[in-house]
Amino acid sequence: MARPKGTTRAKKPIMKKEFERLLRAVNSSLDLQSTTKMKFTRAFTLLYLTGCRISEIAKLHSNDVQKMIDENEYSLTNATKTKATRLISFDANKEQIEFLKKILPLNNGCLFERNNSKEAMNVESLKFMMNKFIQKVLGELYSTHSFRAGYITVAHQVGHSLQHIKQDIGHKSIATTARYATVTSDEISRGKNKRAW
Repeated sequence: MARPKGTTRAKKPIMKKEFERLLRAVNSSLDLQSTTKMKFTRAFTLLYLTGCRISEIAKLHSNDVQKMIDENEYSLTNATKTKATRLISFDANKEQIEFLKKILPLNNGCLFERNNSKEAMNVESLKFMMNKFIQKVLGELYSTHSFRAGYITVAHQVGHSLQHIKQDIGHKSIATTARYATVTSDEISRGKNKRAW
């Protein structure tokens, strides 16, 4: 069922500079416990590198990240919104793999454990906690889903076809992919500056 008109606002994609700003905010925060800092760093990194939804990474285990590092790819099969199997590939120049090595836990276990347990956090709790932090740092037009929009926007900017992006991201409809492939506010500003008024 579609959302009623007027219930959504324009959202902004999280691109490289917003990702880096979030990581700096996590590292410098005096309010976050070390376990929460690690959860945020892992989640932000995975969302940025893969364009996944929070529900697709919430149950990941350290073994999953090790597999990404060892094989430069990961087959995402789950019962979340994207029902089809999705292959996540990482770059050949290993920059993404270096990011993954930084978030690999020293001990085996869930990436996003509930406090004092070996169980994974509830998806909604993880999303709520992260959205609150993201909006505190970047503003109300950002959320965990902004990473997905950023991933698609960058793929479109570097010349990937919408069909390629649709398959990569796991959308059923190319129209959905096209809605995400937005022009950033920086691009709009540069375009306005080039116009003769």
